[in-house]
Amino acid sequence: MLWSRVVELSRRFGLAGLLAASSAWGAPNEIKVFTDELAAYGEHTLEVHANKAGGAAPLRLMPEYSYGLRPDWELSFQLPSAFSGDASRVEGYRAELQYVAPHDPERGFYWGLNVELARNERLNEARFWNLELVPIVGYRAGRWHAAANPGIEKPLSGAAGSPVFQPAAKIAYNAFARNHYGIEYYVDAGPLRHRSPREEQSRVVYFAWDGKIGRSDINLALGRGVTDASDRWVAKAIYEVSF
Repeated sequence: MLWSRVVELSRRFGLAGLLAASSAWGAPNEIKVFTDELAAYGEHTLEVHANKAGGAAPLRLMPEYSYGLRPDWELSFQLPSAFSGDASRVEGYRAELQYVAPHDPERGFYWGLNVELARNERLNEARFWNLELVPIVGYRAGRWHAAANPGIEKPLSGAAGSPVFQPAAKIAYNAFARNHYGIEYYVDAGPLRHRSPREEQSRVVYFAWDGKIGRSDINLALGRGVTDASDRWVAKAIYEVSF
C-alpha cells in the first residue's frame, strides 16, 4: 500500500516519462544538498526521495525517517529501492547522523556535518558497506541562500576502497512567500587523490524549486548532465512531512 502510493506520487511529478539518457543505471538514490534544515528536538519527519534518469535507468525511490535526537542533532534511517520494467528491489539500507552548529537561522554563516553508514546492494553490483562524510557550509544574505557539501565517500568493504570526492552545492533565491528558485550542482569527481579527467566525471546541473505546503517541504528539480559521463536528463523530487 505504501509503495503503491509512493509510485503514484512519483508519476504525478512526471518522473517516469523523461527523455532518453546515456546511463543505464541512472542517478544515485539521494540527490540532495544538505543545509541547516533539521528535525526539531523530539520531532519526527518522513521524507520521500524520487528520481528518474532517462532511457533504461530505473525509477529510484527512498523513504527516509528522521528524528530530532537532540537540539541541533538529527538521526535518520533510509531504505533505497529501484523499480524498472522487469525488476524491483530494495537496494540496501542506510543510517545518517547530522549536526548543525547553533546559528542565526535568518542570516549569516552556518556549518555542520552529515555522517552516513550504508549497505549498498544494487542489482548486478557487488554488495559493500560504505561510509560518507559530508561537511555542510552555508550562508544567508537577504533573499539569497547558498550551501556547499564537499563530500567524501569511502567504501569499507569490496575491492574499491579508495575515497571518492563528491562535492555538491546550491544557490537559491526566495522569490515570493515560501517559494525558492535556484540551481543545484552535483559532481562525482572520482578518487580523492587522483581525480578523474573532467570528461570522465559525472557533473549534473539542476534547476530547482523549493516550497512549502502547510507543514510539508517539497523540492522539485530537473537536471542536465554537462559531461559525456553524466546522465543526460534527470528529474528528482523530495517530499517531507513532519509529525
